[in-house]
Amino acid sequence: MCGIVGILNKSAPVEPSDLERMNERLLHRGPDQAGQYVEDRVGLAMRRLRVIDLEGGAQPIANEDGTCRIVYNGEVYNYRELREGLLKRGHRFASESDTEIILHLYEEYGERCVDHLNGMFAFAIHDSRDDSVFIARDRIGIKPLYYAETPGGLVFGSEIKAILTHPDVSRDLDPVALDDYLTYKFIPAPRTIYSTIKKLLPGHWLKWQNNRCHIERYWSLSFEKKSSLSDEDLTLEFESRFSNAVASQMIADVPLGAFLSGGLDSSMIVSEMVRHSDRPIQTFSIGFDEPSYNEQDYARIVATHFGTHHHELIVRPNVSELLETITGQFDEPFGDSSAIPAYLVSDLARQHVTVALSGTGADELFAGYERYWAVPLSSPFQAMPSALRRGLASLFRALPAGHGKRSLVHRASRFIESQGLDTFERHARIISVFGADVRDLMYTNSFSAELAGRSALDAIRPQYDAEAGIHDLDRLLGLDTRTILPDDYLTKDDRMSMATSLELRVPFLDHTLVEFAATCPAHLKLRRLETKVLMRRAAAERIPKQILDRPKHGFEVPIAKWIGLELGGKVDDLLLSDATRLSTFLNGSFVRDLVDVHRSGKKNNSREIWSLMSLEMWLRAEADGT
Repeated sequence: MCGIVGILNKSAPVEPSDLERMNERLLHRGPDQAGQYVEDRVGLAMRRLRVIDLEGGAQPIANEDGTCRIVYNGEVYNYRELREGLLKRGHRFASESDTEIILHLYEEYGERCVDHLNGMFAFAIHDSRDDSVFIARDRIGIKPLYYAETPGGLVFGSEIKAILTHPDVSRDLDPVALDDYLTYKFIPAPRTIYSTIKKLLPGHWLKWQNNRCHIERYWSLSFEKKSSLSDEDLTLEFESRFSNAVASQMIADVPLGAFLSGGLDSSMIVSEMVRHSDRPIQTFSIGFDEPSYNEQDYARIVATHFGTHHHELIVRPNVSELLETITGQFDEPFGDSSAIPAYLVSDLARQHVTVALSGTGADELFAGYERYWAVPLSSPFQAMPSALRRGLASLFRALPAGHGKRSLVHRASRFIESQGLDTFERHARIISVFGADVRDLMYTNSFSAELAGRSALDAIRPQYDAEAGIHDLDRLLGLDTRTILPDDYLTKDDRMSMATSLELRVPFLDHTLVEFAATCPAHLKLRRLETKVLMRRAAAERIPKQILDRPKHGFEVPIAKWIGLELGGKVDDLLLSDATRLSTFLNGSFVRDLVDVHRSGKKNNSREIWSLMSLEMWLRAEADGT
C-alpha cells in the first residue's frame, strides 16, 4: 500500500524539489520507504507501506531494459497466477512484488493490462519508447487518484494535499462542487472542491502523450443480464466466489486481521478467514458509552464463535480534537460522521496488524440498506387515499424525532417526505442531507446566483440512467455502486485507514463478485423487507443466529448526543459565531434555526449540523492554506 504522485510537464524539465514536496505530503500512506524517478519532463514518486516482498518491492520499478517505470498504490491479488503466465511468455523478474507484475503486463498487453488485474490499484507507468504516461484506477474505485491540468502540464497524486503543493495548481473553489457537497455530504466524481482538480473515475485510465490528456473507460458494471441458475445454485456460486475473494485477499507478508462489528458482513468475512487460516484470526471492534451505538456484545458473540483473538475498545474520545484530526485527512469537505469510528477502529487495528479486511460493499451488492425498502413500500403507500397520506405526513412532522440511533419517527418522516416523486428523485431525497427546497432557503442570493439554477441531481442522474428498463432495485444499486460507494464509503475507508498507515482490503468488492451480484435477480437481494436474502441463505449454517436475526446497524456514532453536550461549544463557534465563513454561502438565520430545532429535541438535525461543521472547519483550514 502506498501513495503516488507525478509531474508531467509540456516543455520544462521536472524540478525534483517540487516532486519531493508532493511526496512528503503522503508520508502517512507509506512510512516505510520513499522513491522517485525524474527523466526530463516526467517525474514519478511514491511512499511505500511494505506488505508484499518487504525487501525487494521498492519503487519506482523498471522493466528489463529500463524503458518503462511504474509507481503503484494498491494490491493485485492474482499476481502469482499472472506471474506464472508471464514467465511462460519469456518475462524475467527482479523481485517477488505485485508491482512488477503490472509493469510486465503493460509490456505484454499495453493499455489492456488492466483487464487482467484483480485487486485495488492506482498506478502510473512512464513508457520512454513513445514518451507517454499511462495512469489507471481500479474498477470499483477502492484506491484514489486525483489529477490537475495546469498551464505547464499535468500533476497527479493519491490525495489532493499532494497536488496542492505544486506551484502551478490553482486553489480556486468550484461552487457547483460545494452545492453537491451540501446535497450529498460528499462530492461526486469527477469533481472536487477545487475547480482545477479532478478525480479519475473508477474503471478508467488516463494517458498523457504529446502534451495531451486522453481518458477512457475500460470497465463498467451491468445489471442487464440475469443468471438462469436456480436460487440454490446461485447461493453455491456466491459461496465459491466469496471464498476465493477472501482467500486471495489474505495474502500478505505482514500481520493481518479483520474489522468485526457484529453485523452480517464482517461476520461473514471472519467466518471465511477462519476457514483459510491455521491460526486464530485477529479481530477488532470499538464501542461507545451510548448503548444504542455499542455493538460490542454482538462482536464478542462472533469472536467467541470463531475463536478469534479479539481486541475491543470502548471509546470515550475528545470529540472536538478528533473532529480536527479527521477533517484534515480529506482535503475537501466530507460530511460522513462514520469516518470517526472508521478512524478509531483503524487506529486500534494498526497497533497489532498492518493489513485488515472489512465488510464494505456488501450493502451495495445485496441491498443491505433500509433506504432500499422504499422500492417495495412505495406502491402500498401510494395506494392509500391521499387524505390519509397527507395526515400521516403531518403527524410525523409534528412528532419529536429524538436523538436515538434508530428513531422510527426520523426514518418514517424521511420516507413519507420522499413520496410523490419518481424512483430516482425519491432515492436522491433519501440520501440527501439538504434537499433542493431546503437549499433554496439556505443559500444566500449571491451563492444561488453563482449556481445559475443548476440541479445537484445532475451530478448523479447519469449513473441512474446508465441502464434503463431494468428492475428499480438494480438501478438504485447501480447508482449507489457508482457514486456513494467510491466517493463516500471507500473514500472514508481509504483516508481513515491510511491516516493510521493501515492497509484496508474489501473482499466483497472483488470485481468478479461484484459482477456476479449484478446477475442475481432482485428477489435474492430484497424480499419484502428482508435484505441480503442470498447472503443470509449462505450464512445460515455458519453465522450465529443472533447475528442473522438482528436488524441492520450502520457504522455510526452518537453525533446527536455529542452536538448537544461535548460539541455544544464547537457548534456555537463554527456555525453561530461572527467568525463563521459559511456566511459567504449560507443564510445565518437558517443555520441558527437548524441548530435551535435540534437542541429542542423536535427534530434530529445531526446529519445536517455535522455536515455544516465539517464544511466550516474545511473552509477555515483552506483560508489558512493548510
